[in-house]
Amino acid sequence: MPITTPHFRRPVVFLAVVGVIAIAAGAFIALRITGGPGPTTAPQGSSYTEAVAGAWQRINPLYANTNDADSDLSQLVFAGLVNIGPTGLPVAGLADLPAISDGGRTYTFKIRPGAKWQDGEPVTSADVAFTIEQLTSPDFKGDPNLAAGWIGVKVATPSPNVVVVTLQQPSAPFLTRNATIGILPQHLLAKLTPAQLYDAPFNTSPIGAGPYRLETIDSQAAVLNANPLYVGGTPGIAQVRLQFYSDYSSALRALESGQASGLLLQQPVSQAQIEALRSVRNVHVVQPQGGDYTVLYLNNDNATFSDPRVREAISLAIDRKTLVSRVYSGIATPSSSPVAPGSWAYDGHYDQPTANVEKAQQLLAEAGWKEDPATHILVRNGAEFRFTIRTDDDPTRVAVANEVARQLEPLGIRTVVASTPFSVLRRDFLQDRKYDAAVADWAQGPDPDPYFGWHSSQIGPAGLNLANYSDSVADALIAKGRTSTAQDVRTSVYQQFQQIWLQAAPSVILAYPGYVYAYSSSIKGAQFGVLFTPSLRFANIQEWHQ
Repeated sequence: MPITTPHFRRPVVFLAVVGVIAIAAGAFIALRITGGPGPTTAPQGSSYTEAVAGAWQRINPLYANTNDADSDLSQLVFAGLVNIGPTGLPVAGLADLPAISDGGRTYTFKIRPGAKWQDGEPVTSADVAFTIEQLTSPDFKGDPNLAAGWIGVKVATPSPNVVVVTLQQPSAPFLTRNATIGILPQHLLAKLTPAQLYDAPFNTSPIGAGPYRLETIDSQAAVLNANPLYVGGTPGIAQVRLQFYSDYSSALRALESGQASGLLLQQPVSQAQIEALRSVRNVHVVQPQGGDYTVLYLNNDNATFSDPRVREAISLAIDRKTLVSRVYSGIATPSSSPVAPGSWAYDGHYDQPTANVEKAQQLLAEAGWKEDPATHILVRNGAEFRFTIRTDDDPTRVAVANEVARQLEPLGIRTVVASTPFSVLRRDFLQDRKYDAAVADWAQGPDPDPYFGWHSSQIGPAGLNLANYSDSVADALIAKGRTSTAQDVRTSVYQQFQQIWLQAAPSVILAYPGYVYAYSSSIKGAQFGVLFTPSLRFANIQEWHQ
């Protein structure tokens, strides 16, 4: 499971837990959604049907972050103050991009003229304040970490179309990690307590302000019609249908048989699945990159890995392209960068995904490691170069660890791969940093701020700097990057951080796993940047047309 950073709309726990798929209450009875003068019948025109592996539970952005089907529906039905662009930069949503003042603490949002709920009522600042009150209430029954970025934040509503958000301290990641949360309609929900909202009928018949309005839903499918009141313009695809299946195999069969014309495959993706998708007629198949990375943590407090030359040598020794081919069936981006390729802060000059074994051997020799002529194992001060790579029992991460071990062996480095349930890995090894090396996935989110994973203040049992990496220059860059709201400053900061990373190699980033997405070849205008969450494949759906 991916280790995730706080303050992001996805699951924000130490290790994201895959929720058990359950059928929503009343799901066997088709529901017709009504709620005012908004459209209740599908307009004539084009349509798109996508197969979804999973079941919906609550169509509400405050609860959707732990269920992919709910996230997909919330992406279509609701809208946030701002949205996430293809490179991770914020773009206008219900509001224009805010004016930032008070040294980066105060954000003034102006709700865009004509922003309306799907029942025709105007979207106001009161809706925003209501949503945040629900999210931060002690009685909130969703993922409590979702509210982390809003704790202590003041929300003022000086006029119906102006929202003033004041943070306790400057936080440049605030916009894409927090202000993207879908807004709820106060006029429909004001009488409900946060505890009551969790089981409210609204979660099966939502009224949002997003590009699509939910018309009917049951355990088999959701039908959504284009929202002519959407502030971003009426979508070009008149109707979207999401069909729910118990697993990817069933969803793939629906695509192959023509029952659906779209399907997103998430990791792990097999070569057979990829070939099956590519054999389907009348679909485009793309491979959007994800925003999370797979990393080989190296414990910098370990006597072996305290030497940056050794850490850099490990990084240089690994052929990431081969790893991606063997473990991810090619559906991942080989990278050594702590900033996601394709994102606004990425600088490819400081990314070395290819192996350089000769330089790795040179660095190891400089660090005092010499090959024993009898065993061909590297030795220093009478000790062989051996260590254990720990990971959880996820098959993909076990495969990554084994591939790393295989690639290090020709250099004279011997490793043992040990997998345990994650609870054991965290309690017995990661939390107290009692490990040599470990393979995990890190969910960075759309903002490149690496504070929680790599700032020295996060060393210790309560922090997520699992490598115990400490560098004063890197700390200063990280602090400046997360507090400055000047885009050019942040870009420069993260370029410098990537440059430091390249030589210091605090740990070894291996790849950014991706997705395989098949969608109808009749659709035009679809654009896919970095998918920081799977539901972001619908980020520009209002621009799709046939």
